[in-house]
Amino acid sequence: MLTGFDSFMDDHIDMALKVTTAMKQLLSSPVTDIITALIPGDLDNILRDKLLSALNKAVEALSIAKHCKQHAALNDKLKCFIEQLQISDPDLQDALLLKLASLLSGHLDGQRLRQSFYDLYTQAKYSTAKV
Repeated sequence: MLTGFDSFMDDHIDMALKVTTAMKQLLSSPVTDIITALIPGDLDNILRDKLLSALNKAVEALSIAKHCKQHAALNDKLKCFIEQLQISDPDLQDALLLKLASLLSGHLDGQRLRQSFYDLYTQAKYSTAKV
């Protein structure tokens, strides 16, 4: 077990990985309303709004998002982001989705820790889930 890996952050990492897993599925079959496809419908409004805000900030932080900056609406920005992922190498897709999950985790957790901790914990959680 990693030191400092608390259940509160664990919940945020789980949510972030659910979003990026759904995004990976959209790479092969995109939909019109990406936000609905990515965010579970059973979330309360506060968590949903926090997740949408985190998603917007996290996508903008990634380098491929520069191609999508002209889009103001989050759904359009996400559609562009997914299109950019689709033309990327599969290994780069996985790396970008993992980094996106890490950024989402940090935003959802209120950036209590340095980003490198969210990177480490997200990678550990992802690796554990794949086993």
